[in-house]
Amino acid sequence: MRGETSFSAWEERTMKPTLLCYNLSGEKASKIRFAAMRLRVLLRDVRPDEYGLTLNDLCGLETGGENVPCEETFPDEMLVMAGFTPMLMNQLLQTFRQMKIPPVPLKAMLTETNGQWDSCRLYREISAEHEAMSRGGASRHQGPQA
Repeated sequence: MRGETSFSAWEERTMKPTLLCYNLSGEKASKIRFAAMRLRVLLRDVRPDEYGLTLNDLCGLETGGENVPCEETFPDEMLVMAGFTPMLMNQLLQTFRQMKIPPVPLKAMLTETNGQWDSCRLYREISAEHEAMSRGGASRHQGPQA
């Protein structure tokens, strides 16, 4: 997941926690929907025709943004957690484990930076980061080493 600071404490308190879901289907999607409901998290399925909207638009933080079609789509499952406190994020992931929901490898927290991105850019960034970490390499976004 991103090493960036999440939105301010004020924004976390005022924004309804929202889980953006990409390319989920079947029993896995149903279980994730139930887990979100148990924790009072708003779940939003993002359709490919919405990939050109910014993440902030998809989460309702901005409105009227232009939906510029992405040149590509992606088949991988992806989750974006918006307005989550660290405790809520841990509760959601723990609930996934308790419910035996198979992992969704591509996950991100909404930040001030990535909130301005469209879904395709976020996908490119976190899939490259996930691949680097899977190979045992450092994240592209990791800060300087101490």
